[in-house]
Amino acid sequence: MINAHNIRFVQIPAMTVASIQCISTSPERDSLKAVIDFMGDIKLDNKISLIRHFGYVPQFDKCGNADIDIFERLIAIPENIEISEPFVKKIFPGGLYAACTVPIGFFDRVSKLKDIICAMPNYELVDNGQFDVIEEYLNPWNFSSYCIKQFFTDTQIDILVKVRKLYYII
Repeated sequence: MINAHNIRFVQIPAMTVASIQCISTSPERDSLKAVIDFMGDIKLDNKISLIRHFGYVPQFDKCGNADIDIFERLIAIPENIEISEPFVKKIFPGGLYAACTVPIGFFDRVSKLKDIICAMPNYELVDNGQFDVIEEYLNPWNFSSYCIKQFFTDTQIDILVKVRKLYYII
């Protein structure tokens, strides 16, 4: 259960990322497979403990098709790495986030986390339209083709909600 005592505030630095958006009936699984292949291709799987891996659901018009969905994954990469489609190089702007660790599949806790932040006198939610609510995957050893089935049962995530600290002049 999320409460004010298990929320952390973390400053995530800006970073260069390889981004992939998948639109399908199973975009989280499809994008994960693409990320695992990508990491092997550019030899990031040799540095697995250094990997930062984020995911989020960008704005998307389903055009009346309820069976499809969208998911975007961001993998931190060195600036000098060349990447090719379907990946796109982007800058993740970073920022201050409220974080709460949950098992994968519990992303529905975002609304509770937002409610708690809104009740705090020293923080407010930031809504700039992109990367306001993301998840960070915390078990990098699961990012291999050998563990893809376990990924969706064993992985823990940090739910991250972008916030701003409020300062009061007394």
